[in-house]
Amino acid sequence: MNLLSLRRFDLNLLLVFESLMDTGNVTRTADRLARTQPAVSRDLARLRDELSDPLFVRVRGRLEPTELARRLRESVRHALEAVDRALEEGAGFRPAESTQVFKVATTSAVELLLAPRLLRFLEAEAPHASVHFMPTYGDITPVEELETGAIDMAVGRFDRTAPRTVFVPLFDERRVCLMRPGHPLSGTPLELRDLAEMRFISTSIMLGRENDMDALLRQHGLGKRKFAMFVTALSQAPLAMRDSDAVITVPMRVGKLLAAQFDLCLRELPKEIPERTYSIAWHSRWDDSQAHRWLREAVMSVLRDEEGMPDD
Repeated sequence: MNLLSLRRFDLNLLLVFESLMDTGNVTRTADRLARTQPAVSRDLARLRDELSDPLFVRVRGRLEPTELARRLRESVRHALEAVDRALEEGAGFRPAESTQVFKVATTSAVELLLAPRLLRFLEAEAPHASVHFMPTYGDITPVEELETGAIDMAVGRFDRTAPRTVFVPLFDERRVCLMRPGHPLSGTPLELRDLAEMRFISTSIMLGRENDMDALLRQHGLGKRKFAMFVTALSQAPLAMRDSDAVITVPMRVGKLLAAQFDLCLRELPKEIPERTYSIAWHSRWDDSQAHRWLREAVMSVLRDEEGMPDD
């Protein structure tokens, strides 16, 4: 669709498309949008004509999206969110009235720190807004996702060199190893050769990827880490570790949290593994956005503030 045809396109049709993707039903879409069923049917016919595709076909009483509709959905969702955000910005951002969805990409370890306190903040300041956490690999800046608007901001151990991306350091932290009480290595200082022999649990997003610990073992001729399991979220690992010699590595603050909650032993990693800087990143186009600035300042405040964290 070129610019000229876009000017003729009724953007309200995108609301109908998005609702039909959710409901698979014209009647429920009409109820959701406070429209009549014939009006929604007419809008669907217009969409089909504009895009030269049936978009939805009836399968067992439900409207199922075509391949084109599936491909379009993410772009349509981003477009609607962008319009919603622009309208809120134009009226002046008011957290108490906002219905925005903010998308934050981070590792499941940082999510454990951020989610509880950010939820309390939202409930107090913006009860109608929401945050969607998205998984990301902690060492590589998700540049494409920030560029396209698939995510609003990211938190991780980034190298802070991506173009058109703003980075703000949050905290420096070393990682630690968690293991069950009575683990064969729970009473001795850990060395690099121990890490080469241990069996680890990690998250699925790390499957087939290397981090700085893996690179360090390889540099010392100690081979690769061994993985017993990959889980969808790090919060699952302590439950799996209760009767196992498998271990996890996490930032110190996360380690304190999990050790206290699940009665795990916290061990320092070898001194060769350096402290790392965790940063928040966002695309520079959001620098002046009131809504974006409001949330990123909340994220920065939560992750820079250690109040309420367990002591050493």
